Amino acid sequence: MLFDIAVFDGVDELDVVGPLEVLRRAGALGAGVECRLVGRDEMTSAQGAFGLTFQPQRAFEPGEATVVVVPGGGWVARSAAGVWAEVNRGQWPRLLAEASRAGSVMAGVCTGSLLLAHAGVIGTRRATTHHDALADLAALGVSAVRERVVDEGDLITSGGVTSGIDLGLWLLSRYFGEDLTALVAEALEYNWSAPAASASPG
Repeated sequence: MLFDIAVFDGVDELDVVGPLEVLRRAGALGAGVECRLVGRDEMTSAQGAFGLTFQPQRAFEPGEATVVVVPGGGWVARSAAGVWAEVNRGQWPRLLAEASRAGSVMAGVCTGSLLLAHAGVIGTRRATTHHDALADLAALGVSAVRERVVDEGDLITSGGVTSGIDLGLWLLSRYFGEDLTALVAEALEYNWSAPAASASPG
């Protein structure tokens, strides 16, 4: 199963590294997981909010991945690089909308949910984000909730910078079962318990 994690200048490093390590650890344990870093174009690198440089493995191609993970960064501060800048640039929202239409499950980490909202992926459905950005999410018509992980089927969002780990484990649990998820959580020494109440009824 292919997972793509989007990277761009100003991205929050932990939003990327959290799900990346979870998913790649699962692959190392023998699960059929491939996890790539992808850029919006053939850019050579992306510099995170705190100076870490990410090297995308390829340009993002909508529809290739089963799940597209969209990290956040820079939204609350309206930073010159990050989600705010990418929304205004417009290329990532178009690409993410294409990926959603092509059938990929869209997963937002922290303020990555704002990129998904501006891409028209969320609509009025339930979603979460960083607590300081919930009002912005609601202003876009989203049913914004303060929960760790919200699963709406083809849309999964997680709230807060460290929630990328929870999102990664949620994805493992959903697609590969709780036994593998427990193994990965134990390897990370992470206290994992699936927050069942965060999945929408029906």
